[in-house]
Amino acid sequence: MIVSSMSLIKAQDTTTLVAPHVVAPKQGFFKKLKGYIACDLNAPEEEASTGLSVIGGPHYDSMTRLGVGVAANYGYRLRNCHSPLPPSNLLVKGDVSTAKFWSVEVQNNMILAAGKYHMNSLLKMEYMPAYFWGMRYVNGKNAANKTRMKHQRIEFNTNFLVRIVPGLFVGPYLHWEYNRADSIDMPELLEGQARHQRSYGVGLTIDYDTRDYITGPTRGMYLHLSQVFFPRFLWNGDYGFTRTDFRFSIYKKAWRGAVVAADVRALFNYGTPSWATMALLGDSYNMRGYYHGRYRDKHMLTGVVELRQNVWKWLGMTVWAGGGTVFHDSHSMHFLPNAGIGLRWAFRKHVNIRLDYGFGRDGESAFIFGINEAF
Repeated sequence: MIVSSMSLIKAQDTTTLVAPHVVAPKQGFFKKLKGYIACDLNAPEEEASTGLSVIGGPHYDSMTRLGVGVAANYGYRLRNCHSPLPPSNLLVKGDVSTAKFWSVEVQNNMILAAGKYHMNSLLKMEYMPAYFWGMRYVNGKNAANKTRMKHQRIEFNTNFLVRIVPGLFVGPYLHWEYNRADSIDMPELLEGQARHQRSYGVGLTIDYDTRDYITGPTRGMYLHLSQVFFPRFLWNGDYGFTRTDFRFSIYKKAWRGAVVAADVRALFNYGTPSWATMALLGDSYNMRGYYHGRYRDKHMLTGVVELRQNVWKWLGMTVWAGGGTVFHDSHSMHFLPNAGIGLRWAFRKHVNIRLDYGFGRDGESAFIFGINEAF
């Protein structure tokens, strides 16, 4: 057998190179945590809504007087930064005023295991001088019933949802709430109910969610249904009831820079809810412009259509129209109109600062300052 010298040289020079073992430098706890939940802030489109944003400033109204509010929004992804799924979102808000009003709110919408699980939580604590008109629509409409009270409230609720099929999630729901009415000028409006109320509830939540973003959807839909039980044996005293909570939202791109959004909500309480757990009309997300709690009853229905238009770069505006009602039975339904206009400032992609002015019947109106869209 003849072997050429060139072949022999190649055979002798063929070796296996083994890279030397390199020990990675140890990371501290906070660096590990940051690496776990943080994504590159210079990320492409699908990751652009991650990162921390903080906004704050002064405000004034007739009840809380001069105050200062701060809101921090944190969009994050767990482990997989390069995911087509919407990011998880943590929102923290704080407010304090010269009228001894204070409020702290924490909302967390977490997406786990590449979208297989969703966990949504809310913790809200507030102490404020408030107005109270009593219960049922007829009392809320009567301006002579308007009375002052100091209201302390703590609410916590959470659910853990498991994906059944794409977009459909089902899971358990827990609710706890504490309400305390102090220094009420017309205690007879409570109709003999205790000023201190605690509510404990357990139930089931069903969500169908195809929104592209949680904080500022531009397409898709969201369907929410929860059935929560507040039985008397679960430390609810004389106020045992069952609550059905329904919400349907849909989003469509209209023309360039425009999104049409619609939202329908229904809340039904069966049994004997207390003054604190009745359906309340009006807040910064629904029936904007109505005083939160002026109209309260066992049930509520609301609906709104909103046009969101980008005007120039990071500036936008919105207009909406709709209405709703609170009622005790089918014979006590009265329509309350609602409309308004708002400005938007996109200080991060899909994360808006919003300033809304909403108005309704009987002179009800208000400015609302918030972060993220109303729905």
